[in-house]
Amino acid sequence: MRKVYLKKAGASFVSLLLALTLFPLNAQTAFATDAVKGVEVHADSSKLEASVAAAKAAGVDVQKEDDVDKGSTETTAETDAKKAEIQADYDKQIKDLDDAAKEAKKQLADYATKKAAYDTAKAKYDTDKAKYDADMVAYNKAMEELEKKKNQDGYMTKPYPQLLTFKSEPGATLSYSGKKYTRQEFSDEVRSWNVGTEPWRYSYFDALNGGQPNDADRVMLEKDKPFVATYTNLTNSSYNGKKISKVEYTYTYKGSSGVNLPDKLPVILQKDPTVTIWYNDFFGDARINMTVKFYDEAGNVIDPTGSLLNFSSLNRGNGSSAVDKDAIEKVASFNGEYVPISGSSIKPHADGSAYSDTNNHDRAEGSRFNTSEWDTSTSPNSWYGAIVGRVTNSEISLDMASHKSGVVWFALNSDIKAVNVPTRPVEPTPPTEPQKPVIKATYHFDILYTKPQLEKKVLDENNKDIDTNTVKTGSVVKFALNTTAFPAGHEKITSVVMNDVLPEGYKLNLEETKKASPDYEVSYDEGTRTLVFTAKATLLDQINADLTKEAPVPAPIIVGTVTKEGTTYENQFDLDINNVFKKKSNKVTVKTPEPPTPPTPKKHKGAVPYTGDAGVLPSVALLMTSAIALGGAWITRKKQ
Repeated sequence: MRKVYLKKAGASFVSLLLALTLFPLNAQTAFATDAVKGVEVHADSSKLEASVAAAKAAGVDVQKEDDVDKGSTETTAETDAKKAEIQADYDKQIKDLDDAAKEAKKQLADYATKKAAYDTAKAKYDTDKAKYDADMVAYNKAMEELEKKKNQDGYMTKPYPQLLTFKSEPGATLSYSGKKYTRQEFSDEVRSWNVGTEPWRYSYFDALNGGQPNDADRVMLEKDKPFVATYTNLTNSSYNGKKISKVEYTYTYKGSSGVNLPDKLPVILQKDPTVTIWYNDFFGDARINMTVKFYDEAGNVIDPTGSLLNFSSLNRGNGSSAVDKDAIEKVASFNGEYVPISGSSIKPHADGSAYSDTNNHDRAEGSRFNTSEWDTSTSPNSWYGAIVGRVTNSEISLDMASHKSGVVWFALNSDIKAVNVPTRPVEPTPPTEPQKPVIKATYHFDILYTKPQLEKKVLDENNKDIDTNTVKTGSVVKFALNTTAFPAGHEKITSVVMNDVLPEGYKLNLEETKKASPDYEVSYDEGTRTLVFTAKATLLDQINADLTKEAPVPAPIIVGTVTKEGTTYENQFDLDINNVFKKKSNKVTVKTPEPPTPPTPKKHKGAVPYTGDAGVLPSVALLMTSAIALGGAWITRKKQ
């Protein structure tokens, strides 16, 4: 609704305020009943009008647009829905006007006020830019140092910056579609495989299963069947300044050798995606493929090319003495670039894997350090069992591989163990300098109509609905003239008139009708059989007492009797509101039974009997029966 145009401020602003003072706000067009659309319904526009006035007072150039026709409703539900739609429209207009007023107050007072927001933003940008420039100096220096020291212990042999921040997400939410095992179910499943009778076959599995929490995410990977684990609610991660909100890991168990496993592998997923996964290789050779996808806050896949991944704690020589001390942990089939760390025991190999060629567990076995000296979270020598993985594809793919390791922990994160690797700074975006604006805004009113719904009912003297029924001749029959209530926000009602042309044979009880319709002036024209109900002033006052509330319309009741036999009485009424909107009701019918048909006398066969003949008496009896059936009229005429 608000538009910004560029022009010089000054005297024109004063003139605008003067004009707004001299020419008040044009109110909404007056209510008007429509002959086709019905009664106008008003959604409260007082707040909108107040916002228009406030915006004008603040110096906004407010222009009224044409009213918007919201159509006509026929039910309460439709009216309520339309009023809600109008209110939402008004609320949006109010917000736009209030925003325009705030903007005008800030910008039209003078140029310095208007420029303050920009100056604040510019100052912040200047600070951020200065920090960025300083960070870039430090970054470039760090990269130079990496180049100089790339052959020293702990430094990457190729200098690369870090673009990825993915170190800790303890509040992440983990979801997956596979079964989650209890600790006991996990144990029962694995023991059912009969991997072997040696005590060490299950000892490492039991240690892993028992060492994880009761509610740990114990799942079973099946060979060549992808298993997707999704982590959402990430709060600490980003790529090149863009927030990462979700990460998706797809695990595919590629199989094991050297151990009799049923194409399944038990793994325990970690709640934090940067801590990742534990598994047991049962002292064989196991391999699990893992693909990784990062997503931004909009749900779009992030291309993490250039990110540096941490492949660390890759042990060799720390296996079980009861099985094979020369256990090996590897990363394999990585689709990026391995970046070795000078002095590290971990080397890339021609088969696409990275691991230590020799023991890195025990000095006595030729290792430069004991495991306790490098394989801890705080050790300055953690680079010794690590290599860096540089991402070169939009999707990360790698294999976790182990040889007779028993229990294996693999953590995928950006906490690389190489020394002094800088994170590349992200340049801030400068704000756009504003120009002196004139604020314009528009508003409109919404026009809504409703058509009252009419319902004609025909009732017996006990007020039971008898529509389409047959009643006795002479019965009391009532007609109820129902119309729906005027909805909250209706226009002022100046007249309500109902006309009903009574059917032939219906005898009106005018006095009872007046008693049954106390809210109406009742008049009846016998010549045209037209009965007219006109709302009394007291009823109109009642309807208009509070236009913000629904106003019921009491139904006038017609009381009378049906007098003709064998007749169908059909009736409807006309409604007239404010001498403009007119509508016909539905039709109702009631019937009276046909009169009984007199029996046909039988003709005497043979000679006409003389008086006293035996055949005369039955004929006379039959004649009397017919005469009675005809109400005695025939006998009466005979007597006459």
